[in-house]
Amino acid sequence: MAPKRHHPILGLLWKAFQFGYGLVVLVSYIALAFIRKRRFRKLSDRDRELLVARDRLWNLNKTPHDLKHRFCILRAGTKLHYVESVPPADSTGRKNLIIFIHGFPDSWALWSHHLRNNELRQSATLIALDLPGFGGSDTLPDFGSTTVLEAITEFILAMRATYLTPDTSSRVLLVAHDWGALIGFRLASEAPQLADRFILSNSFHPPLAVSNARNRLSTAARILRTWTTTPSALRLPLKAASLLTPLLSQLFKSGYVFLFNLPAPLAAFPASLGDHWLLRYNNALAAHPDPSTPLEGPVGAKALASTLGPSMSEITAPGPESYPEAVRTRLADGGWMAKLALYRQGMASDPWTKSLETLWELNELSNSTRSSARRASGAGVFDLGPEGALRARVTVVWGKQDVAIDERVALEGMGEFMAGNAIHKRKATSLLT
Repeated sequence: MAPKRHHPILGLLWKAFQFGYGLVVLVSYIALAFIRKRRFRKLSDRDRELLVARDRLWNLNKTPHDLKHRFCILRAGTKLHYVESVPPADSTGRKNLIIFIHGFPDSWALWSHHLRNNELRQSATLIALDLPGFGGSDTLPDFGSTTVLEAITEFILAMRATYLTPDTSSRVLLVAHDWGALIGFRLASEAPQLADRFILSNSFHPPLAVSNARNRLSTAARILRTWTTTPSALRLPLKAASLLTPLLSQLFKSGYVFLFNLPAPLAAFPASLGDHWLLRYNNALAAHPDPSTPLEGPVGAKALASTLGPSMSEITAPGPESYPEAVRTRLADGGWMAKLALYRQGMASDPWTKSLETLWELNELSNSTRSSARRASGAGVFDLGPEGALRARVTVVWGKQDVAIDERVALEGMGEFMAGNAIHKRKATSLLT
């Protein structure tokens, strides 16, 4: 957490720390590349396994896992790519709408296992979005909170209009992970009308994380001040240290964020390490505890293809649809800097200034029959709790082996923000367990 802005000296010290820590992390990644990259098989531009995986996931003329490629063009002309699975025409019962949103550095393919679930496919329309700047979606003019949240809100409203039948009991669920979940937290707080339930996995709700950090820092400072008057009470510095431990742990886990916020030439450097090593390292880290063991074969090729997005072959393939031009411009670095924009441009914490169109559509949604039913069930109307309280039904699913987030910073006090939600604690070892 950065010091308050009205302390200019502390602000300068914080900026110096950010830069210095980011450089340390960059050097560490370079060292890791020299040490561990030898275990990662060298890739060529014509690597067959990668070519096959990219063609399977991104060829617009094919149906990966029996899913169909689709595009949603927003009011500003931004073209977002997603895949859909529509229930069979002869299926019966309520047809829900489930929208999946991935995180960094993934794409819609993160959800392929869930999109192939026969039970889900029979009972719901499944939509998996590529976030702007990722996969086959357009790049936004900027990645501040207003631009990103406006785009995702407009997309969700378009999906509701396209796939929901009026005057039915169908429900809308938003399932999201990592950056997608951070966006989901903000929507559940600031636009709860969009979904009947948000299922969010392994990410921060920014107001809660900031509150936890401030509380621990202020409490530790009070304890240390008390200790100066009673230096014999050795338990006091130990207590202060225990309060600060989660913050130091999170600082260590968030080292890559400081790297991503270095000046652009330095932040871009990891993408040049060769053979997409850092992305492959990240995929290995997500798959098992020992990232020095690379993902190879079809599994590794699919993970890398999911991260890189379409190749030139898929972009230029003839067909009724085509990827936006921004996807072509991202080929040079695998979309690295476009992906980093979420970290670099204030998406997590800056205020969202809603457009008149968004305000109108959310108000119309609040007044609709479906929204009235949701209010009767208790979602979307809770105004209690601290600033940033989640005013929709939210289920938080937590993978216990998260290497990037200390759950004490992310989850402590969540009950205070989940206004009206029942709180149930359950250990989970993997996403959506």
